[in-house]
Amino acid sequence: MMRAFVKKQPQNNNMITLTSCPLKQTYFVSEIKGDPDSRKHLQNLGFVKNARVAVMNRDKHNGVILIYNSRVALDNTILENIALSKKLIGHGNLTKLSSVKPGQMAMVISIAVAHPSDPAEAAIKRRLLDMGVTRGTRIFVRKVAPLGDPMELHVRGYELTLRKNEAEKVEVSVLEND
Repeated sequence: MMRAFVKKQPQNNNMITLTSCPLKQTYFVSEIKGDPDSRKHLQNLGFVKNARVAVMNRDKHNGVILIYNSRVALDNTILENIALSKKLIGHGNLTKLSSVKPGQMAMVISIAVAHPSDPAEAAIKRRLLDMGVTRGTRIFVRKVAPLGDPMELHVRGYELTLRKNEAEKVEVSVLEND
């Protein structure tokens, strides 16, 4: 007589971790547990609240995680400390990029153009996407000119300057300091 071994799922159905989520699906980090040194190390690797992650491969002992277009291999005991969510945390702070204050961090939710069929609007959206302003990207607002136009931003490791009318088209979620 053969017995089938079934892997036990976590007791709490609301909490999913990197050890229990399906492969190659996008999730957002909602919480990091564990001792302070481990949390700090994970934060240095990019595992912060609302970071977009996906498990690319997993076996009994470790998993390969895709985070910020980099692959990181971590032990399952570490992966159990990373709680996930299917949705971004903090959607209550939705606003336009043009209204984010200097020193604040925001995550891009979408680029909204009033008339997508208008060639000028479509060109602005394409230009923003080409500059790396894509959904899930974190943007740090460095400075705003005295009259509010233009804005100096830190995006994907480089400095970007946007006009206020371009920043109006970017919908963001303002992130609290982690």
